[in-house]
Amino acid sequence: MASAVESFPILGNHPADRVRACDTTSLPVCLTAQKFIRLHAVAAVVFLLIGGIAALALGLTRWPAVHLLDAQWYYRLLTLHGLNMLIFWILNFEIAVLYFAGTVLLNSRLASKSAAWVGLLLMVIGAITVDAAIYAGKSDVLMTSYVPLKASPWFYLGIILVAVGALVGVINYFATLYIAKRDRTYKGSVPLVVFGATAAAIIAVVTLLHGAVVMIPTLLWHGRIKRFLSKTS
Repeated sequence: MASAVESFPILGNHPADRVRACDTTSLPVCLTAQKFIRLHAVAAVVFLLIGGIAALALGLTRWPAVHLLDAQWYYRLLTLHGLNMLIFWILNFEIAVLYFAGTVLLNSRLASKSAAWVGLLLMVIGAITVDAAIYAGKSDVLMTSYVPLKASPWFYLGIILVAVGALVGVINYFATLYIAKRDRTYKGSVPLVVFGATAAAIIAVVTLLHGAVVMIPTLLWHGRIKRFLSKTS
């Protein structure tokens, strides 16, 4: 009986011991990419759960019969809800989709395992840093970064780390597209799903660069304000 790898119509550019056949679709799955797809997917669900719990608490606060939170904790959890639901879970899920589209659908290996680790760690550490700053009560600023709303520097640093980590993941995806094209792991044009993922990746690059660029001067602004207060006190 032929092995799973031998049954592939195209072996792609996978090392022989780093690929398997999907039990459902028989598509070739890069084992390195599989690990990071799962890790980013799990991270996405965790941040979605955090944001969802915060949303439940906010809803119970808006219910007059319960009114769960006071004003301070309401805006604290509103900040937590916004960052986790609109940024952290979406970005992690997007990176998981990009790795799937670039490897499984194009029958290619992931371009760089090291880059994948760097991107994942930066995103997770950055998100945890932001959530910790919010829980500490020093970043009840929603999603703003301008005068007079000033959060903890860890809040801004965490967002920068998440943005840079996501950029690393997107660049790794583009590198995977390149080696798939170079090694001719597929025939004809790319599948529609890959085309859509690439369009989303291009949009992500523009958005993440703007986000990181905005937060860097905000972080520096925080430092200048702190030095000014220390001199005048």
